Amino acid sequence: MIVKRFAVRHALLTTAAAAALATPAYAQSADDADPQSGGLGEIVVTANKRSENLQKTPIAISAIPAEALELRGLSEAKDLSAIAPNVSVVGAATNATASVVSIRGIPSPADETQGFDSPIGMYLDGVYLARSSASTFEVADIERVEVLRGPQGTLFGRNTTGGAINFITKKPSSEASLKLRAGAGNYGMWTGRVVANSGDMNGVRLSLGYLHRQRNGTVNDLLEPKKSRDPGAMKVDSVRGAIEWDVTDTFSVYNVFDYTRIKAAPMVMQLAAVGDGTFRPNVTLGGNTFSQVQPANVAGYLNAATVVEPGCSKTVSRTFSDTICLNSGNQSDDKIWGNMFRMELNLPTITVRSTSSYRNWRNDIRGGDLDGLGTLRGPLFNIGSPSAPFATFTGFPTSVLTNVGIPDGTAAFLTAGSVPTTTNPLFTANTLRGQKQFSQELEFVSTAEGGFQWVAGAFYFSESGYENNAQQFGFVLDTNQAVYIPSTMQSILTGFGYPLATAQALAPGMAAAFQAANPARYRLVPGGAVLDYKASGNSMALYGQASYRPGGEDGPLGVTLGLRYTWDSKSVDRTQNGATPFSAAELVLNRRKASFSAPSGHLTVDYRATEDINLYARAARGYRSGGFNLRQSTSVASNIGLIPFNEEQIWSYELGAKMEFMDRIRLNVAAFHNVYTDQLATIPIPIQGGGSFGTQVVNAGKTTYTGLEVEAAFQITDNFSIDGNFGYIDVNIKEFPGADIGGVTRNIAPLISGAGYAPKYTASIAGNLTVPVGDAKLHARVGYNYTSEFEMFPNTLTAPFSQAGRGDARGLLDGQLRFSGFGPNGGMGLTIWGKNLTDKKYVARSVDFGALGFATVIYGDPRTFGATLDVEF
Repeated sequence: MIVKRFAVRHALLTTAAAAALATPAYAQSADDADPQSGGLGEIVVTANKRSENLQKTPIAISAIPAEALELRGLSEAKDLSAIAPNVSVVGAATNATASVVSIRGIPSPADETQGFDSPIGMYLDGVYLARSSASTFEVADIERVEVLRGPQGTLFGRNTTGGAINFITKKPSSEASLKLRAGAGNYGMWTGRVVANSGDMNGVRLSLGYLHRQRNGTVNDLLEPKKSRDPGAMKVDSVRGAIEWDVTDTFSVYNVFDYTRIKAAPMVMQLAAVGDGTFRPNVTLGGNTFSQVQPANVAGYLNAATVVEPGCSKTVSRTFSDTICLNSGNQSDDKIWGNMFRMELNLPTITVRSTSSYRNWRNDIRGGDLDGLGTLRGPLFNIGSPSAPFATFTGFPTSVLTNVGIPDGTAAFLTAGSVPTTTNPLFTANTLRGQKQFSQELEFVSTAEGGFQWVAGAFYFSESGYENNAQQFGFVLDTNQAVYIPSTMQSILTGFGYPLATAQALAPGMAAAFQAANPARYRLVPGGAVLDYKASGNSMALYGQASYRPGGEDGPLGVTLGLRYTWDSKSVDRTQNGATPFSAAELVLNRRKASFSAPSGHLTVDYRATEDINLYARAARGYRSGGFNLRQSTSVASNIGLIPFNEEQIWSYELGAKMEFMDRIRLNVAAFHNVYTDQLATIPIPIQGGGSFGTQVVNAGKTTYTGLEVEAAFQITDNFSIDGNFGYIDVNIKEFPGADIGGVTRNIAPLISGAGYAPKYTASIAGNLTVPVGDAKLHARVGYNYTSEFEMFPNTLTAPFSQAGRGDARGLLDGQLRFSGFGPNGGMGLTIWGKNLTDKKYVARSVDFGALGFATVIYGDPRTFGATLDVEF
C-alpha cells in the first residue's frame, strides 16, 4: 500500500513538473482569448508600477484574472494556497481572519504579535497591509491578484524578503449597473452581495457594495447548543464605497472606504499528543551535549481526571474528530476598516501619483479553548498553608503518615479525606488587541516612449497597536519526583524533629513508602500569565528603478536596476509578561526603542530572443526590519529587559524564461537560489514566576533556499484548456543556535528537522471547458492541487511533539460549473461549486506546548459545496 501511494505521488509530481499543469496562475477564459485565433490572451500586470504584458516582465510573477477568481471563490490571502508555485497558506490558530503565507519557503509570522514584521508583503491596490489579520476585503470586486515571488526590494520594498501579494480591485464602472448575488451551501452557508455602479456622471463615477456571508460550524461542539457558534462558523458583514473623479483631462482623484466585521468561531484545536513520562535523553552533536525539553506527564493526569460534562471524553488522537467539547467556547470578533485616497496627475512624459491610506483593526477573542477538552476535574497539587500544613498528605494510609511523625489524630483525619481537585483547564486564553496604520506614498512614473523607463518614489508608514493576552493553564506535576523523594523526605523528617543522621537513614525507605501509597501521583498546578504591551513603529524609504533597452522600446536586450533605502524605528512599552505586572524597575527595562536601516534592490538583465521568448537573470537583495519579541521572557538577570533583534537580509539569484508557442502554449520557468542571513531564530526561555514559557529571538540563523518553478497554460482547442504550475524547494539550514548543557550557544543546524511552513512540493492541474449554449455559455472547471507535508515546529530539542504537529500532505479536488449569459439581456449567471470534493482530512496547523506536555492540531476545511446566482442589470 505504501509503495502504491508513493508511485501515485511520484507520477503526479513528475507529470506536473513535465507538463507544468498546476494552479490557474495563467488560466484564460474564452473571453480572455483572441476570438479570431482561439489562442491565449494577454495578461497585464502592474508589478513595475505601470501596465505591462506579463510575458515581457522579467519577474517571477503569477497573475490570476477576475473570471478565474470569481469562478473559484478566491477573494482573500487565506484562499490562495497552491495558487502559484511554491506558495502555501494555512489558517490561523485562534483568529478567523489571520493566515500564515509562505512563498519560496519563507513564511509570514505564525504569531500575530506586533513586534515582528512579515517577510511577505500584503498589498491592497498597492497599499501595504502590515498585519494579515487586518487584510480581509471580501466585499471588493477583485480585478486580479498578482503574486510576486522572491525579494521585491525596490518597488514593493517593505520587508518583502519572501515575496508580495497584491490584490487589485475594480474601479467604479463608466457604465451604470447593479450586480446582485445570492448563494447557499452546506453547513448552513448563505451569502448575499450587492454592488451598484452609478456610471459616468460628468467625470464622476461611484460604486457601493455590501456583503453578508455566514455559515455554521464544521465541527460539532457538544457544549455549544448553537450551530452558528460551533468551530468553523462565521458571520461576515462588509461594506465598501468608492468614488473616482476626473477633475480635468490630466488630473483625477480616487477614494475608497471599506468596513468589515467578522464574528467567528475559529477552527477547533484537537488534542493530538500528550507527554507520557518517557524520558527524552540528551543529544550529542560535535562533542557537545544538548538537553531536550521534557514534557509534563499529561497522560498520567488524564488517567486520574474525569470530564465533568456528560458525553465528553478525554480522547487524545491525531485522527480527525467531528465532535469536540470546548468548555470555555472559542469566539473571535474582528472589526476592520480603512480609507484610501489617491491623486494622479498625467503629464505628457510622466505620471505623478500620491496615495494616502489609513487602516484600523480590532480583535477580541473570548474563551479561547486551546486544549480541545471539556471541563476536566483532576487532582490538585496543594503545598499546604499555615492553617493546613499537611495538605499534600491527604488520602495517604495512616501508617505511612504516622511514620513521619504526624500525630495519630491528624493522620486519621488526613487518611479519611480526599485528594483536593481542580477544574483548571490545560490551556485557555483571552486576547484583546488592535492595530492602526497610516501610509503615504509618492510615485513618479515615466510614460514617454522609448528604450528608457524609470520609476522613483518616497514611502512613509506608521503603525501603533496593543495586545492583552491572558492565559490560564495547568502544569502537571509528578509528585513522586517532586515531593516524595529522599531529599524532600529528609527535609520533612528533620522538620518533624528527627536528628539529621536519623533522617538521612530513614529518607529512602520513607520516600519509597510514600511513592507506593501515593493516591494521586500526577497533580495539576494551576497557573496564569498575562502579556500586555503597546507598540509603535515608523518606516521611511526612498526608491528608484530604471530600465534601459539599447535597441529601443522593442529592443532585444534590457537592463533594469532598482535601489531602495529604508529606515525603520520601533518602540514598545510592555507592562506584564507573566503572572504579575512588572515592578517599577522592570517597567523601565521593558520600555524600549530601536532603529534599523538597510539598502535593498536588484539588478535584472533580460533578453527577448524572439517576440515570444523572454529570458532573464536577476540578482536581488531583500531586507526585513528588526524588532522585539514581545513574548520574550524576563531575563534571569533582573537588570536586563527586552532585547531587540536586528534586521534580516537575503540575497536571491534567479534565472527565468517566459515563452509562448503558436499562441496556444504558455510556459514560464524560474530557478532560484536564495541565501538568507542574520535570520531570526527563537530560543524558548521559562517565564520567571509564571510557570509558563517565553522565547528569546536572536539573529543567528543562516538558510539557503534552492528551487524550481514552472507555470503553463495550453489552449488545446477553442473550447478546452489546461493550466497549472509546479514548485519545488530545497531548504538547507546552515546555522541555527542552541544552548548546550553548559549554557554555551552553539550551532545545532543538523538537529533541526526542516524549515517551518515550507512544503517541498506544490503542484496543481486544472482543466477548463467552455461550450456555447445559444447566446449563453457553459464553463466547467475541475482542479486538483497538491501540497507536500511540512514542519511547523522543526526544532526537536524544544518541540517534543514535532512529529504529531507536522502539516499533512494533501491533494484537494475542486470543481465549478458556471452557466452564464442567460436571462433578461443575458445578465444572469448560475455557478455550482465544490471545494475539497473528496472530503480530505488533513492537519493544516498545530501548536506544540512543549514542557506543558501536549500538542494540538487544527484540520483544514471539510468538503463544502453550494450554488451562487448572479444577476446584473
